[in-house]
Amino acid sequence: MVEAGGDRVILAVSGGPDSVALCHLFHRLRSELALELVVAHVHHGLRGEEADEDARFVSAMARALDLPVVVQSLDLRSWQREHGGSLQMAARTLRYRCFRRIMVEQKAGRLALGHNADDQAEELLLRLLRGAGPRGLRGMPARSDAGIIRPLLACHRAEILDYLGRHGLSWREDRSNLEPWCQRNRLRLEVLPLLRDHFNSNLNATLSRTAAIFEEEEDFWESLVAGWLDRHARRGGEGVLNLPLPELLQAHPALQRRLLRRGLEMTCGHLTGFGFHHIDLLLGLCRSERANREIHLPNLAVAEKDYGRLIIRPLNPTPEPFRHEIPGPGFHYLPDLDHTLFMEERDGENPLRFSDDPTRVVMDRDCVSFPLLLRSVQPGDRFRPLGMRGSKKLKDLFIDAKISRSRRRLVPVLCDSQRIIWVVGHRIDDRVRVTAQTRRLLRIEYREGNFRGTPRA
Repeated sequence: MVEAGGDRVILAVSGGPDSVALCHLFHRLRSELALELVVAHVHHGLRGEEADEDARFVSAMARALDLPVVVQSLDLRSWQREHGGSLQMAARTLRYRCFRRIMVEQKAGRLALGHNADDQAEELLLRLLRGAGPRGLRGMPARSDAGIIRPLLACHRAEILDYLGRHGLSWREDRSNLEPWCQRNRLRLEVLPLLRDHFNSNLNATLSRTAAIFEEEEDFWESLVAGWLDRHARRGGEGVLNLPLPELLQAHPALQRRLLRRGLEMTCGHLTGFGFHHIDLLLGLCRSERANREIHLPNLAVAEKDYGRLIIRPLNPTPEPFRHEIPGPGFHYLPDLDHTLFMEERDGENPLRFSDDPTRVVMDRDCVSFPLLLRSVQPGDRFRPLGMRGSKKLKDLFIDAKISRSRRRLVPVLCDSQRIIWVVGHRIDDRVRVTAQTRRLLRIEYREGNFRGTPRA
């Protein structure tokens, strides 16, 4: 749980029996494990003098153990009025935020919490009643990637009280825990005793063991998900994740759901705000016969079916339409796009090497009339693709090229006074192509950034 070798650990101590036992136990083991300990107490700004006494008790205990102590006070009521939600949720959110800040300030790698096996039983039952899936039914983890550890998670409350008694330790009682003012208290004080009396006298141990089983099951699934993503997924910049649809749809439905959940987590950094119905929406998108669709999800996430791929990405603002007049040959930097358009005229009698690079094209100069206009795509745009006789909608060109809707808005088109002459990065218009009768050439190059060097040959 805590590796030997000089870890600094923040001990979250409320003054209750669990946290007092946690603090005493770590103090006894600190030399053996070479630990640096810091006691942290959060005053929620509730319960008046009783809460003040809790803070004084924790400070006195830390001094008696020769441990540094940090006491932080919160204005919980003001935060709740501003952000809404239950008082219990507000307290939890601010408390963890406060502990995180203390970890940073104290340069600590671990935060030790006093949750025990009975807390785990309550947490599991609460999550079940709220509709949690297998991942949620793991309950609270004994350790997390964020550095949180729960060393007492396998110990029941009766065992902790016995430990306190054997060592002659006192603690503080929070009288608010004895009133059914919130869901957790009502579950502890009313529901669990009823279930123990009528269904299972050892219910807390059963629920705690169930959470441990789910934890092992989820470890197994996590390894499967991680292996699949390593083999098939591709990461892009800014949180973009690409999942190949054929491979995804061949997976077992249970694995599909977990892959989609992990995809959302990888993009957003968390799963807060996502529920089962969002996963169902994603599955419906993946299984849809329509080739190109997107759905908007919580946390400003977007899932886009881009032909053979599912793309999960943060919501990008809709790009502003752009228009840039190009008066003639030369370098033309477009600052809002951070792109450069370069054009030069050449004698058609001199040999010119054509390129397969889609950002470089050659046209018949005498078929192009200046000034030119570089602009964004507009609804109804048409042009005559190289090699075709009739015109074609740009929308159909993008569909044939399997360009997603979100990417289409970023494709520039270059026009003269009569028509689109180049869909940049894709095709030129057939009417400006180089032929045997061409006398002058117009060479155009479109590149990212502001370049002024020698254009590529």
